[in-house]
Amino acid sequence: ERAASLRKTFDRPRKVSVVRIWTAMGRRTIAVLSTALSLSLSLAFHSVSRTCQQPPSTLLVDNDRFWPGRDIEVDGEAEDDSAHKAALDSVVKIFASHSEPDYLLPWQRQQQSTSTSSGFIVEVPGGIRVITNAHSVEYTSVVQVQLRGDDEKYAATVEAVSNEADLAILRVDLFDKGTLDLHPLPIGRIPSLQESVEVIGYPAGGDSLSITKGVVSRIEMQEYTQAGEILLALQIDAAINPGNSGGPVVNERLEVIGVAFQGLDEAENVGYVVPSSVLLHFMEDVRRGKNPRFCKLGCDVQFLESSSFRKLLKMKQGQTNEDPKKQKQTGVMVRRVYPLSAAVGKLKKFDVIMAADGIPVGNDGKIPFRRGERVALGGYVSSLFAGDIITLTILREGLELEVSFPVQPIQHLVPAHFDNEPPPYLICSGLVFTVLSVPYLDAKGAWDEFYSESVTYLQGLVNQPPSSAGDQVVVLAQVLAHRDNLGYEDLTDLRLLKFNGQSVRSLRHLNELITTSNGDFLIFEFAPEDGGRMIILERENNERATKEVCHEHSIGYTYCNANR
Repeated sequence: ERAASLRKTFDRPRKVSVVRIWTAMGRRTIAVLSTALSLSLSLAFHSVSRTCQQPPSTLLVDNDRFWPGRDIEVDGEAEDDSAHKAALDSVVKIFASHSEPDYLLPWQRQQQSTSTSSGFIVEVPGGIRVITNAHSVEYTSVVQVQLRGDDEKYAATVEAVSNEADLAILRVDLFDKGTLDLHPLPIGRIPSLQESVEVIGYPAGGDSLSITKGVVSRIEMQEYTQAGEILLALQIDAAINPGNSGGPVVNERLEVIGVAFQGLDEAENVGYVVPSSVLLHFMEDVRRGKNPRFCKLGCDVQFLESSSFRKLLKMKQGQTNEDPKKQKQTGVMVRRVYPLSAAVGKLKKFDVIMAADGIPVGNDGKIPFRRGERVALGGYVSSLFAGDIITLTILREGLELEVSFPVQPIQHLVPAHFDNEPPPYLICSGLVFTVLSVPYLDAKGAWDEFYSESVTYLQGLVNQPPSSAGDQVVVLAQVLAHRDNLGYEDLTDLRLLKFNGQSVRSLRHLNELITTSNGDFLIFEFAPEDGGRMIILERENNERATKEVCHEHSIGYTYCNANR
């Protein structure tokens, strides 16, 4: 009976194979194959029959084939003693519950959601910590960490976050007590091109640990989607799938050379990794007790790949017959200096930046990185810390000069995030004002397709620098209909410029102006400056109308600003 059962198992795949071969190879070939198949089945049946005559206690294979023993060797090395196993044990699975805000209805949150991602254990001066991605723990109410092979989840606290670098540090109190056998991973250097790496994590499609091998394909500046920051990144040919986020990417020495953080939808087996240099910069900022940020020069530049443009700026074009010792000058031209940058008074429009701390800048804005490799100038500037002095060699009206100033992070007029705080808002007689942000435009679908002329205008403000500290773009998000605001209920996505004739600098400033106003009317003027819309309300009805609107829509506060 056992032989017959095994033979039936053998017959099933052979039968399918015969059908496939028949359609591909024709009748004559299949006749030969059928004869050979009958012979092999007969031999297989004879072998099985002889096996079944042995005592029942004798198995076809060793016990370890059915269930692995504790001392099974992997590649000639005992698994328990493997350094690779210790590295795998350092990778954790992260469970998070998210309560993200509704940017179009900023007084409430969206339906709670859950996610799983990856992380890894490192040792810092403060003890044992877990590294993961910022987007893995964004707007979380509960975070838990689970070790490999463990059925228990441990509560974790978000200790530090850098949305710009998409990195976060978690603290698990139990990890510092020394009761668990933990193996922190060392952090290595930036890998070379074509260096073999492994992506370790818990991607979607299963619960157990996954390991994907690949090589480093590219090292260059990339946009980090979490906050739109452009920083150095590694591109690898190993797929990074949902759930891999925050997991370590290690080299053959089992050193962390980066953190997996995003993939590319349009291509297969393309993943992006936060390099170890950016990770160490983030960790050093946290150690210093500073808000983790990355520095910029504080100016916009234009490439000088046009020879005509270089002649206009009086740049040397290189050796000529008249002057064989003449050296070629390269660099990028300053288009604009940000008002709040330390470069104000140091750099001017039409200055040519030819070198930074002695590193030559090419006409394409790139600098030498390693042999045969070049990266954008911003890659070097972002490696500096706030307050570090940078010395630029510039060309101004044909004269070569050196200027020095401290680098610092640059704040955008339109923020890419609110540091995991709820979006600010203000309600005045049913008018809902908020601060323009990238998530607000995302919620409007501004980058998916044309939404409205007002939203297109707001898009043009992204990446603009503020004119003074604390500047914000205040937007009329919508109008909650009330009898005191009839005629305005269809207005939306308008930038507020003035209130009662005074320019509005921020949402807090608007709240102060409304609170202290003593005229008969509340006059709101919107962009554009010439010909924009206006809203006129009666001041004496404002307090009553605001309370009624908030009561109707279950709004707890008329004004909310975490940065008040």
